[in-house]
Amino acid sequence: MVRRVLGVFALLSLVAAPGFAQPPAGGAGGRGGRGRGPAVVSPDVGADGSITFRLAAPSAQQVIVSGELDGQPHPMTKGADGIWTVTVGPLAPDVYTYAFNVDGLSVLDPRNPNTKLGFGAFGAVSVVEVPGNGPQFYDVKDVPHGKVDIVPYVSKTMGGLARTVWIYTPPGYDKGKDYPVLYLLHGAGDTESGWTLIGRANTILDNLIADGKAKPMVVVMPLGHAMQSFLAGPAKNAPAAQGGNPGDLSLFAKDLLDDVKPLVEKTYKVSTKVDDRAIGGLSMGGGQTMNIAFNRPELFRYVVLMSAAAGRNPDQVYASFFSKPDVPNKQFKLLWMGVGRDDTLVGPSDKALDAALTAHGIHHTFELSAGRHEWTVWRHALNEVAPLLFK
Repeated sequence: MVRRVLGVFALLSLVAAPGFAQPPAGGAGGRGGRGRGPAVVSPDVGADGSITFRLAAPSAQQVIVSGELDGQPHPMTKGADGIWTVTVGPLAPDVYTYAFNVDGLSVLDPRNPNTKLGFGAFGAVSVVEVPGNGPQFYDVKDVPHGKVDIVPYVSKTMGGLARTVWIYTPPGYDKGKDYPVLYLLHGAGDTESGWTLIGRANTILDNLIADGKAKPMVVVMPLGHAMQSFLAGPAKNAPAAQGGNPGDLSLFAKDLLDDVKPLVEKTYKVSTKVDDRAIGGLSMGGGQTMNIAFNRPELFRYVVLMSAAAGRNPDQVYASFFSKPDVPNKQFKLLWMGVGRDDTLVGPSDKALDAALTAHGIHHTFELSAGRHEWTVWRHALNEVAPLLFK
């Protein structure tokens, strides 16, 4: 049942390799050489951290590049050779996503093989890394490495649909005992691969464990979209949408608790004690974390909300949770919240959630960090909060 992902780290290094390999100018697959037009190299990362983007689109009227770069759309300039160009930055060392908008149509960078999967309105995006002067906290280092499995399962909750969950096991796992477990949830439009391939959860944990900053743990990364129709169109054996929400909270919670959790506890060396169980998520996954932990506070000791889609009036939506503050104060060893200072998508609602928790006397930590609604914030959040778990 368990398929070992031998290529995950190789794939991760492809996604994260400093500078990102580009096809050689005029080489195979390029537009240069032998009369086939000018060479196109994109993205082109400069020594100062700037990135030059190029796109051959001679018939286009307008091309814009945007994404997790600096939060701004950047109109590109068309050259006489039909190649559109713009330079962005310098940017801080990090991993960034972006896409071109060509006359209103979102387009991946055809010269960049590194992409992040996406669904629905979010779509796939291209990925580029600006390297630092030395290894970053999310980079692969010369330390013992854990492994990531892709585990297929049949979800009874989802009417017998086949789904997958990505599971990280720490270095030395095969020699181990019963490990604490973190259920780590992705955001809307993402997949179960997101926390590994873009979030770098596995390398972040490898590095923290090697430094003695975090306890060895198993990390479970499930598919967060409960409605299969959101991923691949209507499925004959998919249950009817509850409220028509592709991230349906109740359906996802049931799949996680009734299908994924029992699978993990049966197949992996994880503790079944509540003191050894944590749940956290970003954006939509943060909202799902709230829904599960606030309705079932007895199931988790550690709760992590990263840029959570908290929604409106959480103290009314989760009235029972807020009306009995002694329950979460007794059950939770950690209720941690974090959001980017410039996050206009969920920042206001997260601040409202912080205020509601404070007003009701529910113990928690709330941190504002540099950044917007982006992976930069969430990688840093995981790096900060993982050492706080299972203490």
